[in-house]
Amino acid sequence: MTTVADRSVPEVDAIRHHYEVSNDFYRLLLGPTMMYSGGYWEEGEGLTQALDEAQERKLDRFVELAGAAGAGRVLDIGCGWGTMLNRATSVHGVREGVGLTLSRTQERFVASLDNPRITARVESWEDHVADEPYDAAFCINALEHFVSSELPPRERAKKFRVFFQKVAANLRPGARLVLHTMTAEALPMNRRLLDDLKFLQRSEFENCHIPHLHELTGGAEGLFDVVEIVNERESFAVACRAWLELLAARRDEAVALEGEEVVARFERYLDIFAYTLEDRFFNNFRITVARR
Repeated sequence: MTTVADRSVPEVDAIRHHYEVSNDFYRLLLGPTMMYSGGYWEEGEGLTQALDEAQERKLDRFVELAGAAGAGRVLDIGCGWGTMLNRATSVHGVREGVGLTLSRTQERFVASLDNPRITARVESWEDHVADEPYDAAFCINALEHFVSSELPPRERAKKFRVFFQKVAANLRPGARLVLHTMTAEALPMNRRLLDDLKFLQRSEFENCHIPHLHELTGGAEGLFDVVEIVNERESFAVACRAWLELLAARRDEAVALEGEEVVARFERYLDIFAYTLEDRFFNNFRITVARR
């Protein structure tokens, strides 16, 4: 089901610029799990050798936090390649999963999984209206794409409020949302960091706003009760380093698939995210909230 027209809208264009690189390229970069966020490694595990297991542990923990095991219907906002929904339905007994994405290549990939319990829709979170309330929802490192960096602070706060209002309207009372998102801290700038942040804004994630924690807590106030907030910046930094290793090992294949310019873009942006997380400029919060 496709409800987002192929029109030129800044946030749609920015998302498609990054996520409509071929699925074969992303499979090479991310590994079989096709999960594009931090994972949960255990002590002594290899960075790339345990990547898939680390991602699956994270997804299992998210299902647990959401109380979604055996649930009727769950929603994944910014569902990527369907990994969360595929695991929730095939391992944890969820009856039906609905994923929202603006990427047409991701929608096709989810369809290729041939899992009748999950559906991906090319549809904005702003347009989604549930046929019946969901029992749980996830938004895993997608919120960073939902609010334009060109908006003034007050308008950004309003947009985050709308996001939480829309999610609340699609959940039954008491249902949980597990949100994984980067946030930015106001730290002293240096020339390298300034140049790298300009690269992210101009070349890779144009107009995308990485939120501040207070924007999220303010947006959720009165709609959700906070269950927990955990900073998992290290797990995302480790994932970025793992993806860089996988890309380096198969760089010639990656260039053959997408060209030198795309590969160089990914190498630079992954390194930027790795070191900015390690240096605590960015956070990566796991936020669990329950609808009032």
